[in-house]
Amino acid sequence: MSFGIQQIAQLLVSAFLLVLCFAISPAIASDHQDTTFLQSQLTSADLTDLFVFESPKDSSKVVLAMDFDPLIAKGEVRSFDPSVLYQFKIDKTGDGIEDLVMQFRIKGRGPRQTVSVYGPDRPYNVGTQSRIVALNETGPLNKSFKAHKDIKVFVGDRKDPFFFDLEQFFKIIPDRNYKSNHNLRTSFGAKSFRPAGEAKDTLEPFNVHSIVVEMPRKLLGKGKIGAWITTSVQTPGNRRGRYSQIERLAVPALNELFMDFKDHNSSNLKTPTQDKANQSMFIRSFVDKIKRPKGIADAVISVAIPDIIQADLSKSNGSYFGIQLGKKNFGGRRPQDDVIDVTTSVVFGDAVTGITEGIILGLVSDNVGPKAENFSPNFPYLGKPL
Repeated sequence: MSFGIQQIAQLLVSAFLLVLCFAISPAIASDHQDTTFLQSQLTSADLTDLFVFESPKDSSKVVLAMDFDPLIAKGEVRSFDPSVLYQFKIDKTGDGIEDLVMQFRIKGRGPRQTVSVYGPDRPYNVGTQSRIVALNETGPLNKSFKAHKDIKVFVGDRKDPFFFDLEQFFKIIPDRNYKSNHNLRTSFGAKSFRPAGEAKDTLEPFNVHSIVVEMPRKLLGKGKIGAWITTSVQTPGNRRGRYSQIERLAVPALNELFMDFKDHNSSNLKTPTQDKANQSMFIRSFVDKIKRPKGIADAVISVAIPDIIQADLSKSNGSYFGIQLGKKNFGGRRPQDDVIDVTTSVVFGDAVTGITEGIILGLVSDNVGPKAENFSPNFPYLGKPL
């Protein structure tokens, strides 16, 4: 019997699940610790956030940033992993298929590790299988360096910029907790987020690993683009240097709010276009279970599916979901954007839709905002690690 690459990856994950199901700690962040396998065996491939925004220093440039390897405690030294291929994928034509990729691999082990930057270039393969494109530059970790084509790069430790009272979220919807891991019940646990002054940012004590690039807009295109990030590894079935995708991420908290935890892995193994129907199904099911009108699900799907961050390189002064909501600005996502409140105000409130039926006022905001120390006015724009 022969197996495809995706089937092999699924079998490997299933094996790890059987071994580890009784020996794991709870996940404590939005897309942090996305699956059992990533949480316990390959944290270096665990993606947490994607940011796409206009450079605050030079309006002719754009910044792409990905965070991964979450929950690094203050003083903890966690090495970078040479086995993982990290990628920004860019769609220039609106079909949900990557036209450009920018890839990163860590070389070596110990204190002399470096990072190799590949692209931006057309991919040899599209979809969940990847091969390395042309080398751009190799540089040090935890220091900014210049790559070719006027690209600035930083790969290193940063303060986790994501902010969310996830502790209270798990009390509201216990089934999204890693330990619960069941389908959404018909009723909530807690009835609301904690009020301002009592709400807590669960991610405040942690660092992450980050890849940040600042580049001329013209390298990515002239108009609208879509962006997502992936991590990939070489499995036993890989041939000719190919890497198989094991996680994909773009829109924050999408699967974590709407999708049953046990289904995250199958979503991660798909492209945004392959996953459209699956993610839409979970959004509709969730909205139905919380007894809100179908129009809420329609609105979420219209802006969040396919799972791609959209930006308009011909515009400036963006806002989160700016492209999808017709605001004619840059769109994208900045590290300071309160994406949790944007999402909850639509799902549980009347933002965007104006639908008040079934509104749940206590859930429209988690009452946690950005903290100045998590960000920097200068490249790489994310705050220094704790």
